[in-house]
Amino acid sequence: MRKWLTLWRGQQGFTLIELAVVVFVISVLIAIALPNLRGTGEKAQRVTCEGNQRLLRAQLENFYLIENSYPNGLSDVERLKQMVDRGYLQSLPSCPGGGTYAITVAPDGKSAEVNCPVHGALGQ
Repeated sequence: MRKWLTLWRGQQGFTLIELAVVVFVISVLIAIALPNLRGTGEKAQRVTCEGNQRLLRAQLENFYLIENSYPNGLSDVERLKQMVDRGYLQSLPSCPGGGTYAITVAPDGKSAEVNCPVHGALGQ
């Protein structure tokens, strides 16, 4: 038992002030980094949604050039399914924010717009 007690007498540890300084420095680093990380997920969703909308617009134009009309259907899902069925899209796209894309065809049938209810129209 005496050997064990003598082992601890020669060692020095950290003081309370040194530990407080380390905790303070770590908390300052976290306070600086946290706001930058917070918006990253939303920005990634927005960029992905913009890419999806650009792809949809490009494929709508391809559809129009080949078929001489835009996809017709009562709902946006039917229009998107028609594009998938004819091979213009591999699968039904969905917004990473949880929305579904809306395709609005002009009354004259010569133009179409792609919109997302979560992020709006991006990448115009």
